[in-house]
Amino acid sequence: MRFSSKEENSMKMKKSSSVISKILALCLAMVLSLAMGITAMAAPEGGLTGSETADVTVDGLDTENEVTVEAYQIITVNIDLESGQPKNPMYTWNSEVVKWLKDNGYGNYIGSGNAVQDAFGDMSADNQKEFLEKLANGIKTGTCDLDATDTMKSNSGSVTFENMSMGEYLLIASGGVKIYQPTTVKLVPEYKDGSWKVGTPVVGTDSVMKSTEPTISKEVVDKDDETVAVGDEVTFRLKAIVPDYPEDATYRKFVVSDKLGTGFDYSGDETIKVFRDEAGQQVIGNENYTIAETPEKERTFQINFEDAFITENAGQTIYITYRAVVNDEAFTVDELKNDAFLGYNNDPYVGSDYETDTTKKVYTYGIEVKKVDKNGGILSGAVFTLKKGNSLLKFDGVDGVYTHNSEGTSSEVEVGANGVLKLQGLDVGTYILEEVKAPDGYVLPTGKITIVIEDKEPDGTIDGGDGVVTSDGTIKLKEKATVNTKVISLIVENTSAEDAGFTLPTTGGMGTTIFTIVGILLMGGAAAMVVVISRRKKHGYK
Repeated sequence: MRFSSKEENSMKMKKSSSVISKILALCLAMVLSLAMGITAMAAPEGGLTGSETADVTVDGLDTENEVTVEAYQIITVNIDLESGQPKNPMYTWNSEVVKWLKDNGYGNYIGSGNAVQDAFGDMSADNQKEFLEKLANGIKTGTCDLDATDTMKSNSGSVTFENMSMGEYLLIASGGVKIYQPTTVKLVPEYKDGSWKVGTPVVGTDSVMKSTEPTISKEVVDKDDETVAVGDEVTFRLKAIVPDYPEDATYRKFVVSDKLGTGFDYSGDETIKVFRDEAGQQVIGNENYTIAETPEKERTFQINFEDAFITENAGQTIYITYRAVVNDEAFTVDELKNDAFLGYNNDPYVGSDYETDTTKKVYTYGIEVKKVDKNGGILSGAVFTLKKGNSLLKFDGVDGVYTHNSEGTSSEVEVGANGVLKLQGLDVGTYILEEVKAPDGYVLPTGKITIVIEDKEPDGTIDGGDGVVTSDGTIKLKEKATVNTKVISLIVENTSAEDAGFTLPTTGGMGTTIFTIVGILLMGGAAAMVVVISRRKKHGYK
């Protein structure tokens, strides 16, 4: 069978097209095979893909206040995708960090292709601390234009960054009461058990964010306890820790202030002294601080410390003493207290303020005496004195209410018209109460009343017990004394002159008169006998 030339050409074209299709199919198969081979080579068994991640937990944070932790990737890890192995250089700097390193004198940390040089890893601990602080300052102030890769907030004491890529990160924390040192997280490959894996994350040197927490405390130093009497001059001592700011911190603040409560009169700025030691021997000169003329928040005084002092004394404890006098309002307030405050920047790169405070309470006490007759009726007009040891105390006051004052107007205090005598502003100790004038129509008792005011673990409440009030002589305590928080109350009964008397013989009655008459008669008879005998002898009679 013969074909036309036209038909022969058509058949040849179909055959050629089939051959081309087969060739194309073969090429496609080869491409797919090659592609699969490349994929297999990118992730060989036991190798890395460069996309590995891990969760990183950062501890050592404030447990009571919210803390923000920002992570900035400063170094990346280089992985060879064909072999799944780290390649040389293994670590390179982030490009923005490279610029900052060059501008800040750390060019020796940069190698070819932005490689991290050994000089960076060989830094001493002190140099590394300084480097991280400066870099953190650069990031916060914008001289290193680096964005945070992740930000976490927590008040539980820790935060967890999820799915962090391999590399080294700078951690910057702020918030709460602590000042945090910048630290790092290292998340790098390690060869273990015949394969490359992501190693265990390493946070800093101790797995925590290192920090300092400036604190302040307050105590009374010139008394054995926290109990006082009105008129006492009290020396307070503040104990404060100087904030430890990063060396390159933009903002530093260290302010100590105090606010005296009702019941205290400030003795003046001249009583303020600052020391390096608790014994008060190493004085810190006033060139290191200023006392504010207009204290913030209506404080009694405020001490602002100089930057140079803060830097040189970071983390050190200092002591501040000052004096105040207990005034006659001390007994009228529920709590005789005053507050101390410490102010600082808890974010030293953006100037965020924080303040911590402490309260010191001191206590004063009182005695209340109620005067009654035998039927419980009130009596006024009685006058008392009060001694502590051998000292007769002085008071100021009127109408039965008196407050202790060592420079007071009188040592004699009178029961008010309501039959009550209140003696306020007393310290703990043993007191002797003595009545020196009885109410009109009543006799003055002999003896004294002993009153013991005791508060062994000062809390403003007098310790009770049967030995709180005792008496001797003819003093009558109507009932057992009672303690009402900071006041000892007692009831004293007076005896009327009528009840105190007894029956005397009536004038003109027999009484002893009969004996007088008999005596006179006997004496008269004796005299008569003497006269008779004398006359008989004169006349010769025997």
